[in-house]
Amino acid sequence: MDDVLDHAVLDELLSFADDGDPELLVDLIQMFLEDSPSKVEAVNEGLAVGDFDKAERAAHSLKGSSGNLGARFVQDVCEKLQLSTRAHELETSRELAPKLSEYYDAAAIALRGVLAQHTN
Repeated sequence: MDDVLDHAVLDELLSFADDGDPELLVDLIQMFLEDSPSKVEAVNEGLAVGDFDKAERAAHSLKGSSGNLGARFVQDVCEKLQLSTRAHELETSRELAPKLSEYYDAAAIALRGVLAQHTN
């Protein structure tokens, strides 16, 4: 999976700091890495029991935060999950769930790499 992150989004976040201080980017990545595993888990838990509302809320939240950091594959699969859970398409939603985990894992690794670059 090439280009897990849209680096233009990350560069834009870095540009917000007048002095080139990456504090905003670092903070956003840390918050994402702390909060997002529970969102992925909530999607999977919701789908396991047919709780479409829980899965949709978690996918919606994760879609926004992943988009803010340029994790476009996560954002895209969350959009698809939102649509399928809203339509109560359990089979489609369950087919998307493994992709969410795969894409999230790849994005988390890439974001940890970005974090390491800016915290040394």
